[in-house]
Amino acid sequence: MSGVMEILLIIAIILGIFFLPRLMTRKPEGDLQPRDQGFRFTGRMRFAIVASLLWPAIVAFFLEPWEGSWALFFYVAAGPVVLLWGFYWVFSGFRKERE
Repeated sequence: MSGVMEILLIIAIILGIFFLPRLMTRKPEGDLQPRDQGFRFTGRMRFAIVASLLWPAIVAFFLEPWEGSWALFFYVAAGPVVLLWGFYWVFSGFRKERE
């Protein structure tokens, strides 16, 4: 069970690296600028991100890759996530090309 804790600790460290600098920077209170409305996360996008994070964690729980089945783990856990995000990236490029 220590393998799961190590994976969760690595995830927590990575999240801390990305979010702590944003929380620590202070913005001047007098200069309130309107937010850029260029890209907003939709409900589907948020669901896809959460599913992309949960799928490898759930597969790791069942396959236990720390006991030697790393190749199977990468095919079953990371493979579908990379494949689906790749399809999304390609199709969104075609959609933006039409607009």
